Amino acid sequence: MLRSLLLMTLRGESSVTKWVGATRSSSVPAVLAGFGPDDTPGIGTYYDYFDRLADGPYRRPCDHVTRESDSVRQRHVRSLPAEKEAKKKAAEDDLSPHQTKSEKLAEELLADAENPRPDNFRRILEDLLFFAGIIPSVEEGLLTHLENFAVSGDGSVLETAASPNGKPICSCRSGGIYNCECPRLYTSPTAVWCYDAAHNRYVFGDRYYHLVVTENGHDFPLLIVMPGGNESDYTLSLTAFDRLLKAAQENGADINVSYFMGDGHHDSYAHYNYFAEKDVIPVIPLSGNSKNAYSDPARNGDVRLSEDGTPICPGGMPMRRQGFDKNKNVNIFSCPVKRGTHRDGKYVYVTHEEECPLKKDCAPDSPAGPFVRIKPDDDPRLFPPLPRNTPKFKELANQRSASERCNFFYDACGVEGSSRSPVRSLIRLTFAGIAQHALNRHAERAKGLSDAEYFARTVAKLRAKAAAAPGFAKLCAKAATAHLN
Repeated sequence: MLRSLLLMTLRGESSVTKWVGATRSSSVPAVLAGFGPDDTPGIGTYYDYFDRLADGPYRRPCDHVTRESDSVRQRHVRSLPAEKEAKKKAAEDDLSPHQTKSEKLAEELLADAENPRPDNFRRILEDLLFFAGIIPSVEEGLLTHLENFAVSGDGSVLETAASPNGKPICSCRSGGIYNCECPRLYTSPTAVWCYDAAHNRYVFGDRYYHLVVTENGHDFPLLIVMPGGNESDYTLSLTAFDRLLKAAQENGADINVSYFMGDGHHDSYAHYNYFAEKDVIPVIPLSGNSKNAYSDPARNGDVRLSEDGTPICPGGMPMRRQGFDKNKNVNIFSCPVKRGTHRDGKYVYVTHEEECPLKKDCAPDSPAGPFVRIKPDDDPRLFPPLPRNTPKFKELANQRSASERCNFFYDACGVEGSSRSPVRSLIRLTFAGIAQHALNRHAERAKGLSDAEYFARTVAKLRAKAAAAPGFAKLCAKAATAHLN
């Protein structure tokens, strides 16, 4: 069944009904999906498979517990305006207003670091992505830098197939009121109106978040979370990263994340403190609000900073990063017009006074000074371990586009608007992530081969498999006969 759903995903088919029709009208997709030409499953079999995934590990039926599969089929009484007001009031009534939601979540995740993930359908989907996607990619040599992963993360909105209008259950219409705020019946329990920045529009759906790594010219999804609703990237990112570390450990994958790349929606003290505890270097630009707050602050006496946290020299130029002193845990910045070069076989510093606005050497007694030393601990958000003006920071920051490419791939797989509930949407997104791994492995196998050569190699593998498994040979022969007829 998994192979069939992956093939359906790669073909960009969002409708199970149409996919069942395709497997029954042609023997080729049926055999490629792992079925006999006259032995393909029906529509109900696919939805039973979705239900089993959604319900997670088997539990004895209980009248007090609603299974996820039952929740998917139910209509839910909701009032979108009331939910919005309740969310706003909950934030105002917070017992710790001095602490942001992301800071609270970071503390909870760090305190819960030793506990395993809950045994539910989300864990099953994450493990499925590991076993059917990540581990095969590692075994075929596409993912090699496991001890030094640079992971990028981003959130996006997935439009639901559920109606945003709901079904009225009040009597307001009989009184001529057609735009009331009374509760209605919705087929989605969590979908709300969200702004989709990628397409510059508002859609009725749920927000998901995924972590991606780029290697050998390919993008590999590592984990996808979708709790439902319009939760922000500030909290979704921390949840996803924490689940990735636990999933890797529980599945025996020796993965060490060295860098995390995110956009300005990850610029919070919670992220820097959390990643410091995990020994991960954050590569996050300052958000727009941070740039306004830190537009020209004074630090370390008379030293002033640019909007990316780089010290400004007395002449008004951004200073040059000299290096990082691990013993003292400080970033060292030096004069921007004094640069090292080789002269007569020696490494010396040359002062280019013509480039200096002051046209003078501010520290003639120092070959590279004046110096400014800044500790990341002073303000990890403004002074990250990897300064924002370094080539390494810019190189890693450019890898954030991997998340956007994965979003485009999910759209091509027909995931958008394919489900009414966030549960089934997450299942479809997970299959799309596994399909992307499979497509990357296929592209790597076909590299340097013509279509004819790759076809011949594939036929040779099928013949070898048919020789080792007579049942498979009979299936191929039967499919070929059916296709010719």
